[in-house]
Amino acid sequence: MVSQNVVITCPSGLHARPLAKFVQLVKSFKSEVSMMTPKGEVSCRSIVALLSAAIKQGAEVELKVNGPDELDALPRLASFLESLGDEPVEAPA
Repeated sequence: MVSQNVVITCPSGLHARPLAKFVQLVKSFKSEVSMMTPKGEVSCRSIVALLSAAIKQGAEVELKVNGPDELDALPRLASFLESLGDEPVEAPA
């Protein structure tokens, strides 16, 4: 098992659109992936579980990856979460 801490920098926290992409990326790996959040540990294969964790900007989470492709999965998943803060913020309509 490997793990890495990631600080969520996305201004709106982790919401449905980026989490859908994240879960899709998680499912491309054979390893089990979970995230330790301020509300506890959740499976990263479930968008419902991730949404229920209500992860806000500035939260530090721990990604845990366990399986045959863990060394490939962890840096890609962490990089994805870290890059969410680089997305342009859309102005309200």
